[in-house]
Amino acid sequence: MEHFVNAVGAQPDASIADTVAAITWGGLDPRQLVERSVTTLRSYDEHLNVTVAAFCDQVGRQLSETDDSCTLPLKGIPVAVKDTFALPWRAPRDGTGIAFRIPGRGASDIYRRLRAAGAIVLYATNMHQLGFGTTGHVSADGPCRNPWNPELCAGGSSGGSAVAVAVGAVPLAIGTDAAGSVRVPAAYCGVVGLKPTWGGLGHAGASSPSTLMSIGIFTRDSADCRTAADALLGRQVKPTGRPRVIGIPDVFWADLHPDVEARCRQALNSLRAAGFDVVETKLDVDPVEIAHVVRTALSIERRERLSDDWRREVEPALHPTIRAALAAAESLSAADYAEVAAYRTLLCRQVDSACSEVDVLAWPAAPAPPPALKRPRASLPSGEISSDQAVLRLAGLANLTGIPAMSMPCGFDRAGLPVGLGLHARWGGEHTLLNLAHRFEMHTEQQYLQRPSPTLGLERSALS
Repeated sequence: MEHFVNAVGAQPDASIADTVAAITWGGLDPRQLVERSVTTLRSYDEHLNVTVAAFCDQVGRQLSETDDSCTLPLKGIPVAVKDTFALPWRAPRDGTGIAFRIPGRGASDIYRRLRAAGAIVLYATNMHQLGFGTTGHVSADGPCRNPWNPELCAGGSSGGSAVAVAVGAVPLAIGTDAAGSVRVPAAYCGVVGLKPTWGGLGHAGASSPSTLMSIGIFTRDSADCRTAADALLGRQVKPTGRPRVIGIPDVFWADLHPDVEARCRQALNSLRAAGFDVVETKLDVDPVEIAHVVRTALSIERRERLSDDWRREVEPALHPTIRAALAAAESLSAADYAEVAAYRTLLCRQVDSACSEVDVLAWPAAPAPPPALKRPRASLPSGEISSDQAVLRLAGLANLTGIPAMSMPCGFDRAGLPVGLGLHARWGGEHTLLNLAHRFEMHTEQQYLQRPSPTLGLERSALS
């Protein structure tokens, strides 16, 4: 996948760290990266609905505010952020098309962290309306389309950020993950998606803060993800302390699409060959119950944040499925919230026990390939069900417990679509996940990263 080319600075497919080094010693002008990014994205946006706004008029100001006297870890790197974060010059729309906040009342914490690290915030990306879905096909800005096949979902709710990285428009993008909303788009689009430990990145200025939501990172590979995590989390995501034991909870390996299961098990075989022990691990949980609890918890928290003004001005413009979800939340009670809290406590104990015996827990990031935009359903051995329901069974545990999790590209199905292996570690264990992903990439010679551009999907599509 081509990122950018410069005769004296960064080379094709240069890492974020190498690109920053070239900018720092003067071999690369960050304006060249911005121009390259805009040119690259322009050829996709019309077909894929990747972004909802570009901030070329803010580049000069951001560059002038960047400290030239010191080395910054993301200096000059163009970044895309999900359209749920407040920026100094723009209020988020959350896939509704309506800017309910007033711009200039304070930027989001993630914006401040990106700028403190020297990054250039260049785009706001398309998202599933209000973050109420894992497909990305419901948005006032049009459905976010998969770069490998534009008739399929890119994933949600942070789909636009995943696509921006997948097509090479930016090396780093930001999303949020309250129910797999970083990991699922990463799996569908063939990029790395990291959900850090809950609270690792502040929620201030995000439209939908939640006890389930973590602000997450999309990059092309684990090395770039480590660079970004180091810069944004404010602590070193150490490359030492190599993980040794991978736990496989059989409860999360049931009822999977055969192509997804085959590719993920093949990845485990590669990890065995790379020196890991892969062992069966007991988790006494019910994935269907996890999906139900996630939905209940998010519905209660979202309902409590809705003001009368918001309901009057925004709710009438929402997609019918989103209005129905909000209406359903009205029937939930304090007793429902108490049940959610009790279940989360039990789940945390289960995970703590499992992580005392293994370094990483692994199962597919999504149970099936990306679904069709026109009918987002997952085809599983048990039958066809809602894609959202299928995804929440696998993704929800990390959100209910707050542990770090990521989707690692691990292969392709028979249709040539990406598959992601989901990795999970104990609290604060981002380094463990990234170490494992790096070793997998090295053992497989990055064959799932050095691949044909997903733009080939556009050439086959009737959209082109």
